[in-house]
Amino acid sequence: MNIRKQPQPFDANWHRYCPQNPFPPYRHIPGVTPHPIRDPLGHSYGVEENLDDASLSAEMWRQNKAYLYGVDLYNFAYWWEAHEAWEGLWHQAEDTYRLFLQGLIQVSASLIKYHMRMLRPLRTLSTAGRDKLRQVVVECDEAEGNYMGQSYMGMNLPAFLATADAFFEPFFSDAVTEETYQQVAVKPLIRLDF
Repeated sequence: MNIRKQPQPFDANWHRYCPQNPFPPYRHIPGVTPHPIRDPLGHSYGVEENLDDASLSAEMWRQNKAYLYGVDLYNFAYWWEAHEAWEGLWHQAEDTYRLFLQGLIQVSASLIKYHMRMLRPLRTLSTAGRDKLRQVVVECDEAEGNYMGQSYMGMNLPAFLATADAFFEPFFSDAVTEETYQQVAVKPLIRLDF
């Protein structure tokens, strides 16, 4: 496998939630492509971070362009870039909102490791991220319906977790091969309920 090849979206026809924001010219792969922010050749070098959406509450997710753009980046295999979009929000977030964003960031980072065929960090990050998202489900349940069932920021978390669990499960086997990577049938895409 040539890891220099860019990750490809699991579904190139997936719905976009923030289509007004164009995608970067390449998907960053650590150690392979120019670092988007630190390298003068990076696709986001010198671009100012926009934190206008950081003050929006979790309940205002439909207006949160940084969150929605992060979902688009994630769904179209810009996993490092999605991580960065959500991290700006994560720094300002609190409580369940912060936990949710951290879970998404870790799942996104695990997909970079999936692409790079780095099994140990894939396992560690995917487990940590999914555990955080499961905790959000518990917190939503305890909030007695404040988040319309088990949906949080437009995501049906139990449905996403079922898909993510099915996607990552083969990578916890003792016999992971290149075929394992090629034959994963379920794709952990994010669907938002507008």
